Amino acid sequence: MSVAEGHAAPAIRWVRVLIAGFLAEVALIVVAIPLYLMPNRQAALNLGIPPASFVVLVAFGWWAARGAPRSQVLNGFLAGLSGVLLYLALVMVGAAATHTDPLAAMTPAYLLAHALKMAGGAVGGWLAGRRSA
Repeated sequence: MSVAEGHAAPAIRWVRVLIAGFLAEVALIVVAIPLYLMPNRQAALNLGIPPASFVVLVAFGWWAARGAPRSQVLNGFLAGLSGVLLYLALVMVGAAATHTDPLAAMTPAYLLAHALKMAGGAVGGWLAGRRSA
């Protein structure tokens, strides 16, 4: 269907989506630093990062979608997806620089964290849509 038939294209705020994904990853690094310094760092990271990913992306998904005329959930979801893609790019660059296997970083906890980033972003977008309604 075309826009003329009454269905408007999604209003994606790409700059906000990309900035939100970047800032969310920065925030998650800040969260990860004290967890990394704990005695059992891998267990702390595995337990702390997935829920933090959801919470952080709710906030940044809300920010990315705030003020969008429509498609708030999509804007929030895309903020989470951009964070996931940024993280994967960093893993690939790091693996290439250190000659390690990039798949080693894809533990079940981090795969869960990536799914929760997208879900959290979508929830943030939904919340932004509820406020504007």
